Amino acid sequence: MKNRKFYIFMIAMAIVVVGTLFFLNNTAAEEALKVRAFYPEAKKIERVKDIADDVFISINLPAVRRAYAVDGVIKAYVVSCVGYVGPIEVLAAIDDEKGELIGIEILGHTESPDYAEHIGKNWFLDRFKNIIAEKYLNLVVLDKENPEDIVQVTGATVSSQAVVNAVNAAIGAYQYKVKGIKMDRVPDVVSQEMWQKDTNSFAINWEGGAIRINTEEIKQYEQMEMDVVLIHTTGTETPMKVKGPTLRHILEREGIDLSQYEGVGITGRDGYYTMIDREKLEVNDVILAWEADGKGLKEEEKPVRVALPKEMGPYWVKMVSNIDLYDAISSKDIDKIHMFHALTADIDPYFYEYYGSKDKSIEVGKILKKFDAVDEKGFFTMGASDGLIKNETISMVRQRYFIKIEGENAPMNIAPSFKLGMNVKGMTHFSTTKDAVIFPEKMRAVVRTKKINGKEGLLLEDVLLTAGMRWTGGNGFNAVSTDGSQLQINGEELPECYITSEDGKVDLCNGHIPLIKDLLRIEKL
Repeated sequence: MKNRKFYIFMIAMAIVVVGTLFFLNNTAAEEALKVRAFYPEAKKIERVKDIADDVFISINLPAVRRAYAVDGVIKAYVVSCVGYVGPIEVLAAIDDEKGELIGIEILGHTESPDYAEHIGKNWFLDRFKNIIAEKYLNLVVLDKENPEDIVQVTGATVSSQAVVNAVNAAIGAYQYKVKGIKMDRVPDVVSQEMWQKDTNSFAINWEGGAIRINTEEIKQYEQMEMDVVLIHTTGTETPMKVKGPTLRHILEREGIDLSQYEGVGITGRDGYYTMIDREKLEVNDVILAWEADGKGLKEEEKPVRVALPKEMGPYWVKMVSNIDLYDAISSKDIDKIHMFHALTADIDPYFYEYYGSKDKSIEVGKILKKFDAVDEKGFFTMGASDGLIKNETISMVRQRYFIKIEGENAPMNIAPSFKLGMNVKGMTHFSTTKDAVIFPEKMRAVVRTKKINGKEGLLLEDVLLTAGMRWTGGNGFNAVSTDGSQLQINGEELPECYITSEDGKVDLCNGHIPLIKDLLRIEKL
């Protein structure tokens, strides 16, 4: 009977794996067919691997997702830019001989019909045909005066600009990969200046529905007034009295129970994003403030700003444009904990200039590629030595994040849309659903320590727990060195084990007895 159940389980798993592979392959095949439609005479079309991992592209052209070589020349690009509600994904095809756009196709978007009804219509897409791909396109309101001008869709300025940004990223990538020319940076979020034209409303989105609330309508909901203190990660505090409805009350009027969702993602007009998980939602009221200290918000904070009384500054999003409700977020089950420097030793650092300081940084997307699997529905969690824990979606950090590893406040997350003071500084660790990465030099501030052979030793049990690993009495652990050597540790030995670090190298000891030199990771068995 047990064997029968086992065989049934294995067959079911095989079906799931085959189904998943079929779906992924089918999606990729459909995209390749769309590319071929632009190049019907092509002899060979093949997808270019890891184009988004190129440092110049990831920093300056973050909208680039995928690319295709047509008869050996990279001519077709899949690009994505965040519009009014969410990302708009575009396929842009370029004629290498003429050096001009053949045309574009909208592959997908999450824009509401009110704001993007026509961006996929042929009459709008035709505006991108036969334009020289040497200059960036320019969105205009009414009349086309220059060859690079694109007339916007009336009433959908932001969505139109998102499409233009995406196509400009394709042009920039083409010039860089094919012509060797580095053009100016193109953002993958519509600029703040464009959003400032609509400072009077924001959207709340959920599976199967959405509402948009303007600055007059928000005053009609039940109001909360509260004295709060905004604590920045720089240590400064700003007391204020805020007024506005809570997200919970707004949703209740729509017949929606916030407690049924796993979390919410909040995006500002400047592209800044944060996620608030269920645990924080249960103990906090998300106040959508339209008034502070008895006055209406400043223009640069409208239409509303978030006040989350029990959390630090990175959760207090200004100029809210979108609030997304997540009904499914994969839970964490950390089974590997990696040492940062050992894990990233073969990744070339990028010297990222951030607020006047140019420091070594490691791209998060390249770190994620080192993991066996990354669940896109999971959290990307960052912890800091000051106690801050910040969650974001995996998709948000693949192209938008670097970890600054030297200079003031390092390790610290930095990105083009991050203002100083909204970072996770002095990072102790970060994690996906299955893997965690630690910075021992910062972790020592939050775990138990003792002197081990003249060095400060970190209690391994505390390190694993702080990084998010959980286990039962039956679990053992496997320690792996950078040279491939391994050593198993049982649960009884764990409370006696410590790690020490010096110059980026981590050693594992049992009491004062060395076990593993240059530790790479700890695996849960």
